[in-house]
Amino acid sequence: MVKPINADAVLRTDRLVLEPLQQHHALDLYAILQDERIYRYIPQDPPMSLRLLEQRYHQLERRRSPGDDEVWLNWAVRLKEPPCEYIGRLEASVLQDRMAYLAYELTPDVWGRGYATEACRCVLNILFADYAVIEVLAEVDTRNAASIKLLERLGFGLWGFRAEADFFKGKGSDEYTYRLTAPGPAS
Repeated sequence: MVKPINADAVLRTDRLVLEPLQQHHALDLYAILQDERIYRYIPQDPPMSLRLLEQRYHQLERRRSPGDDEVWLNWAVRLKEPPCEYIGRLEASVLQDRMAYLAYELTPDVWGRGYATEACRCVLNILFADYAVIEVLAEVDTRNAASIKLLERLGFGLWGFRAEADFFKGKGSDEYTYRLTAPGPAS
């Protein structure tokens, strides 16, 4: 059984603060998560209501899947410098076999500024160092060029392809799986 390690620790990078996601973050993130551009390449839609988002985040506060077989790590991402506004959310699911999945949602208002790269690097370091994860996977719609570039910038390599992985918003979606393996010991 995988157990949460420092799951309530606040993470900091040069420009960002990653706060463990809690119910109260729904109020901070709800408005930015209404931007339809975030959902262009994923089968989710904007949260239907603040109350439903609060309920979802309350469930995630447990940091464990309902079957207790995965650790669910979620962070609200905000800028470190004033106005210290929230810009999105990151999540990592750690599986029992020391594999993990990484996902992210940032407001389009900050796309292209390197915040996703910075936040994801921080989370990847936690996964490899604290959870001894041996590989991290990320699934991405084949049309999502920006997300593919982000994963490649982080060192992920293309690992798999699945045709017709999803059907949403009236269209079929093919999907790539990208993989990043744990760094080897320093020589």
